[in-house]
Amino acid sequence: MSGQPTTMEAWTKVRDEPGGFDLMVHDIPAPGPGEVLIQTKATSVCGTDIHIWKWDDWSRENVPLGTITGHETCGKVAGLGEGVESHAIGDMVAIECHLACWACPRCDEGNAHVCENGSIFGVHGNGAFAPYFVVPAVNARHVPAGLDPAHASIQDPLGNAIHTLTGGPVEGATVAVHGLGPIGLFAVNAAKAMGAAKVIAVDWDNTFRMELAKELGADVVLGKGDDVVAMILEATNGRGVDNSCEFSGSPTALSNSIRSTRMGGYVNILSVYGQEEPKVPMNEVVFRYLHLKGINGRKMWSTWDTMHDLLKRGAIDVDKVVTHRMPITAFREGVQLAMSGECGKVVLDFDA
Repeated sequence: MSGQPTTMEAWTKVRDEPGGFDLMVHDIPAPGPGEVLIQTKATSVCGTDIHIWKWDDWSRENVPLGTITGHETCGKVAGLGEGVESHAIGDMVAIECHLACWACPRCDEGNAHVCENGSIFGVHGNGAFAPYFVVPAVNARHVPAGLDPAHASIQDPLGNAIHTLTGGPVEGATVAVHGLGPIGLFAVNAAKAMGAAKVIAVDWDNTFRMELAKELGADVVLGKGDDVVAMILEATNGRGVDNSCEFSGSPTALSNSIRSTRMGGYVNILSVYGQEEPKVPMNEVVFRYLHLKGINGRKMWSTWDTMHDLLKRGAIDVDKVVTHRMPITAFREGVQLAMSGECGKVVLDFDA
């Protein structure tokens, strides 16, 4: 920490109301045993950040007031805690935001992404809408050499997309992506990059993102003017898709996903449903032998390996999805832009 400042200004959730963020002064944290201090280079705005900004029921239950939020991030190692030998000062890393205990039965069996005692960096504790933060060294993943910080910061949502896709078949398969937020857009791109035979992209009325999905390789794009289930069945010779991925958080989209998936097919769900609990058509699930799976985050570490392979090969068109880069001082404007939907991914830069 020699030569570094001792305090910092960070965007902090301080009021029990929608919005409710202020730029507050905090001490720069010191890394404990097994931890690293990161100097932030870029943090992107996530759908979770929008839920927190709206201050819905899920957010009230999970985010303590006084928390520095933000979890889709990258930066350089600026300090090493006791016992850390895996990293060096100056290493460029991206952050796996799911903090595992590494001691429960799920962690022991190699499924740390469903750790029984896990928490989320930037949700349950301080995160990365700040110039510095600390994380366990194992969560600071080295990135491919020369990767732009904007590309490094989006590995959380890209990994979400890949983990959700790989809950079912991808190569040679028909895939439907419901919800064209940034994760859905990455899923369209990744599905094509991973060899899907046909990708069907579905949104409601966000024409900006629907056009972007076409540019990223979607073979069919559907919206509110379409009978989504009928059109998906028509595009798949009446069978339904092999693999439906639901990213929107819309109860209607979840129902459509289930009703348009083939017999014995896969419905993979990475969504927060906010105020409205969806009614699941369980008879469809049961009598058509569907595999229904909830997904939250990335597998540690196979998803990261797949993601880094795709990034190294240039198979993911990150620049198409990252439509806006803004300075961290424009945090409020960045979140509001992401809420508007008139964008792809919004990245907040700390060096701007």
